[in-house]
Amino acid sequence: MTMSTKKADTALRGGVWTTVSKIFTQLTQFAIFLVAVRLMTPAEFGVFALAAAMVVILTQVSMAGWSEYIMQWHGSEDRIRETLFVAILCGFTIAAVGVLIGSAIGGIVSDPVAKPLLQVLSVGMFFTSMGAAYNGVLVRQDRLTAAALITPIAEVANLAVAIWALYQGFGVMALAWGRLCGAVIWSISGCIVSKTTPKVMGRETLADTVAFSKKIIMTRLVVNVRIYFATLIIGGFLGATSAGYYRAAQRIVAAFEEIVSETTRILSWNLFRRSRDAYGDTSRFGALSLRFFPILYYGVVPLFIGVFLMADTLTAGILGPGWEPATPVLRILAVAALIRCSGNASAAILTLAGQVQKLPWIMALYSGITIAAILSAASFGITAIALSEVVASIIVFSINAIIMKRYAGIHWHVILCRSWAVLPALALACIPIFLADRLNLFSEAHDLVRFVLIGLGMMAFFVPAVLLLDGSLRNALRKKGFSEHSVG
Repeated sequence: MTMSTKKADTALRGGVWTTVSKIFTQLTQFAIFLVAVRLMTPAEFGVFALAAAMVVILTQVSMAGWSEYIMQWHGSEDRIRETLFVAILCGFTIAAVGVLIGSAIGGIVSDPVAKPLLQVLSVGMFFTSMGAAYNGVLVRQDRLTAAALITPIAEVANLAVAIWALYQGFGVMALAWGRLCGAVIWSISGCIVSKTTPKVMGRETLADTVAFSKKIIMTRLVVNVRIYFATLIIGGFLGATSAGYYRAAQRIVAAFEEIVSETTRILSWNLFRRSRDAYGDTSRFGALSLRFFPILYYGVVPLFIGVFLMADTLTAGILGPGWEPATPVLRILAVAALIRCSGNASAAILTLAGQVQKLPWIMALYSGITIAAILSAASFGITAIALSEVVASIIVFSINAIIMKRYAGIHWHVILCRSWAVLPALALACIPIFLADRLNLFSEAHDLVRFVLIGLGMMAFFVPAVLLLDGSLRNALRKKGFSEHSVG
């Protein structure tokens, strides 16, 4: 096996394990949620939600793009070690700020658990920052499978500690201790597996990493504003009940999006960085994209179309009775998620193309378009707002296609033509849904179980159809190759 084939095999296997890892993460978090619902009061949930929201903001600052900087670096290995030191120093500083804020809030609010809760979550933030940096190191080392497998190990620790502490009566603190334990194992495992130790940074490294991280922080903050703005607008225009329906549907779609986005992010960083390092520029990005994005669509199209077609089953299985108004919103948001899924690779591609300074402005433009669309539909109900997200996604996709063509030589009209096999394969994949409805299959099973079983039936039709229709994909899998050379 040649080195290029070995690397390609690693990317393919790593992509699969990254997806499995993200699915496992969602399942463990759902399991913790189910136990917590039984053993915690709504008031405790509220306290944890407020504390976690505050820590999320600080975590975005503490992570500060160190992982992205490491993945895009093309030079001396010493710079990687120095960046790890900067990441650890930044994480420690922000965690200390969080601990101090927790102490201050503890003296203000009457709930005695607020202070230790914020402090434990803040300590966990330090290890999360370090773990994210080491995750970037593993991706840069082309060890995608190792990076993916570390996450389930950490999640198992989170699950075990959280559930044990919940049954021991620690209440909301159980969730904090679980998160801390998972973060510690994630960061230490990354350090051990990568075999890379921090090194005291030089002045040049500090200046370069800080300048880079500012752009990543701005980009993330802009994206988070866009995500939560719809809920705030709905709450203001239509009331808390409508906001609840919309947020519930949004969260279900987000669970699937997180699985897709993490795999896309990791693979785009890994594969497009290899192309840049091999050729010294972005000249082969266009050829690589002709294999990368069709394969992405082969994964996400049946996923989100399945959510669209079986939204009623999914709503009943997750939310239960009384949440039926969320179903049409769920269908529409699944379409919006499908349209914007390719955008998860944009940050990696633009950064590797030397355009990281444009990222905050591009994301601000995309967020502005989405917010404007939501505002224009806010007075017409939650279904109209969901439709406005679809319209915004189409506009953003079109603009992003122009940007990708200009800065990375990626031609989206060619990519979409190359992805033609997804349409007939999808038509065949809808047969199990039709049969399940007409023959009332799996009607006695729990709605979530029914959703999974029908989904597996869809894939049983979809995968062979795609392999039959796309000869270049068959050749790539036969040769275990995933590069610009595998394009038919």
